Amino acid sequence: MMPLSGIRVLDFTHAIAGPTATMTLAQLGAEVIKIEPPQKGDDFRHYTEHAGLPGMSVPFAAVNAGKRSLALNLKDARGVAIARDLAAQVDVVVENFRPGVMARLGLGFEALSALNPRLIWLSLSGFGQSGDLKDRGAYDHIAQATSGMAMMNATADGPLKIGIPVVDSFTGYLGAMGVLAALRRRDMTGTGEKLDVAMIDAALKIMGASASVWDYTGASPKGTGNRGFRLVATSEYYACADGWIALGANHQHQIEALFAALGAGEMIHDPRFVDHRARVEHYAALKGWLTQEMLKYSAQELDDRLTQAGVPAARIGEIGDILSTPHIAQRGLISRARLPGHDRPLAVLGLGMGPDFCAGGDAGAVPVLGADGDAVLEQMGMDAAAIAILRMEGVIG
Repeated sequence: MMPLSGIRVLDFTHAIAGPTATMTLAQLGAEVIKIEPPQKGDDFRHYTEHAGLPGMSVPFAAVNAGKRSLALNLKDARGVAIARDLAAQVDVVVENFRPGVMARLGLGFEALSALNPRLIWLSLSGFGQSGDLKDRGAYDHIAQATSGMAMMNATADGPLKIGIPVVDSFTGYLGAMGVLAALRRRDMTGTGEKLDVAMIDAALKIMGASASVWDYTGASPKGTGNRGFRLVATSEYYACADGWIALGANHQHQIEALFAALGAGEMIHDPRFVDHRARVEHYAALKGWLTQEMLKYSAQELDDRLTQAGVPAARIGEIGDILSTPHIAQRGLISRARLPGHDRPLAVLGLGMGPDFCAGGDAGAVPVLGADGDAVLEQMGMDAAAIAILRMEGVIG
């Protein structure tokens, strides 16, 4: 039995953050009903410049597998009434419109919790449901810019965003964590509650250590590029003869092992490199030496040599390199989703909680827009004739 078996989620989300939250709940066993506009659906369905078929992009599939789709026109009062009836029957509502949109539709927390006092409501937005900035819109790179993340990742050419939607994804995971906590509290109190998760909060949470450093020193920490958090040259990225290596020697015994593995054990007795303080002070000298040493080896040779010596290190590869290793399959991280229009299942990432949470590697199907509408409405008690009229009149798709 999956942890959220029997929990029903009404999903009004789009793009990445919200769907990440609801797919996480689906992977934990919840039934997720995704509400989408008729005809077009979630905009993310159309991000096929990355991969996929019309209306079924691979990025969409990656955060929506295992859900059911109901195409519902929320600009029609009958569509709103259906949404309200569904909200009265589910455990969780998740939305990521701008603050106030759901309330204007008659689908706000106050309205729906009056129908269903046990309802847990999760709102995800750029800057939250309160505060001076709440009405500002945001995308991942906007959150990276506003939070200081892009400046901490700056190069000599200026601020640089992280190349993946890290804030979007982490916002979704925070949202799912909040729902789990609220479900636990509902077990104790019998009532639901409203959760408010903001991308700006998630971005700052990722940078928690830096926020505390700023508070303590009054200075905004600067990005260190590929230099490790402890600011030593022995924990950094280096070019090799045929690629790149990541070194992670932070502690005295690791640095001694690194020098020995490179055939220069005597380096640890050099006054410039004898301890952590000296190595930070003489960073440039040690980096210069390591830069030359690394070029003597292939990346894989260094990976093997240093790992054998107990030095944290790894050849720097691409995502396909690690996904192709048996280790990832052994960890149960890869699930397979049925992707309509494609002749083979699509790999999507599981929960990352170990093999016991991978549900046998089956991520379910990626929903075709509106494909589950009849089944969802019939489950509510609506007959086929009424459903046909709603479809003919554009209330459902």
